[in-house]
Order: sequence, then C-alpha cells, then structure tokens
Amino acid sequence: MVIGQLYLMHPKTELKSNEKSSIIISGDKLTYFSSENSTSVSFDTISLNDSRFFLDWINKNKITNDTQLIVSNTPGLFIPNAIFDKNMIKEYYDMFDILKKSDSLFTNLSSNHLNYIIFKLSNDFLRLKKKYLNNSIIIHYQTILYNYLISKNKNNNQKKIYINIQKESFEIFLFFGEQLILVNRYLNKGPESFLYFLYYIVEKNELSENDFYISFLGQYLNYEEYYNGAKLFHNKIEFIKESDQTKFINSSTPFLKDLYAYNFWNS
Repeated sequence: MVIGQLYLMHPKTELKSNEKSSIIISGDKLTYFSSENSTSVSFDTISLNDSRFFLDWINKNKITNDTQLIVSNTPGLFIPNAIFDKNMIKEYYDMFDILKKSDSLFTNLSSNHLNYIIFKLSNDFLRLKKKYLNNSIIIHYQTILYNYLISKNKNNNQKKIYINIQKESFEIFLFFGEQLILVNRYLNKGPESFLYFLYYIVEKNELSENDFYISFLGQYLNYEEYYNGAKLFHNKIEFIKESDQTKFINSSTPFLKDLYAYNFWNS
C-alpha cells in the first residue's frame, strides 16, 4: 500500500472553480467541468484498466493535464489539525474504512486550517493521472463542501445541521456557530434510514426543537420524501440553492455539480 503525497488546499473561503477545470469521480461515472460546458462518461463505457478509453475521452474533450480531480466515490475522514500527525495517516484511516492494497491515501487541509480530510483513491486511476493528468491536484468533495459551508457560516452564531443528499450516500454536517461539531457520511438506503440517522444526531447532541436549523444543500424532486419526513418533526428548515436545481436532478452528486455549474457559469 502506497501512501499518497500530502496535498494541501490553499487557504481560501470560496470556490475558485471558474479558474480550474475539474473531473468529478463519482460511483458510476466521470464528469468533466470547464468554463464552456460539462460532459459525463459512465464506467460502463470507459475502462480504467485500459488507458485507450480514457485517452480517447481526454482527447475528445480537450482535457488539459492540470485539470483537478474531485473524489466523490469514497468517504473522507476529518482529523482536527491540532492533533494531526502526517505519519499516522494510515492508522487513522484503518479505523475509519477499509483500505485495500490497490488504494492510496491523500489529504486536504480545509480553508480555515482547522481540519485535515483523509481519503483514498484507486491506484488504477492514479496510473491514468500520472500518465495524462500529471499536473492535476486531487481534492475530496467533502473538502469542497466543508469549505463552502465555512464561507456560508462566517460570522454565524446559530446551530445548524447541513445535509447533502446524493444517490448513494448522504452526509450531515453539524455546526455550532462557525465551529464544526461533527460530519458523518451514511449509505443512502432510503428516507426511513435517512430520518433514523438524522434523529440520532439530533438526540445525541441534545438539540431542542427551536435550537437549530436544518439546511438542505439543494432541493431536488427525487428527494422530496426526505424533506417532508424532516418537516414532520422540525419547523426550522431551509434550502441552499445554487445553479439550476433541475439540470443535475438525476446526477449521483447533484449539489456538487450545481455548485460547480454556478461557480463556472455565473462568474
């Protein structure tokens, strides 16, 4: 098992996506974003074991070798900077998720320098990166979401639960003011399972009815049952919307793509 090079995100409080084209690696496809357009290709069509398919896609879309890679198909582990030891990266991750010999580990530093995010990426993809995207940096999507929420939460003294629902997973960020209390990622097994974990976090952190907001990242028709379930027990609910909330409705990572579309095409 090879530990990946330590990658540090530059200190900043908002996305600069319009300055950098990106490839989002999700569970079922690759999506390329540039200032001109976006395009996706499924893993059923492209093979990471055969570089010819990847090269054809690269050439077809004129993807440059400094296009950044956004990993969204695996969870990220948050470690406070105050206790972070770069020599313990593997030990941290072994207690969090399964690490195969075919995986490498990477880290990002959040824009406020308070948390490191540790995540894995397959060596098959790393070989393609080295060959065709040798100047690209690797960023985890939870780093992007966290940095986005840092900017949203600036000078805020409220308690807020931010929820990002995706096709295969959802994550819950709990903030007390500007301080991140927890971030958890769960498999998306439907609205009942989602509500169970939401209730659990509310009860575990002793949040009373009027004590906090629930802020959903995006509002998508295929997750209406999730929203309505939350509304049954809580009144202080809001939706954070970026870009066109219908364009990526069937995407496996809708808000992440909406966020990138907004930053690219409205800058």
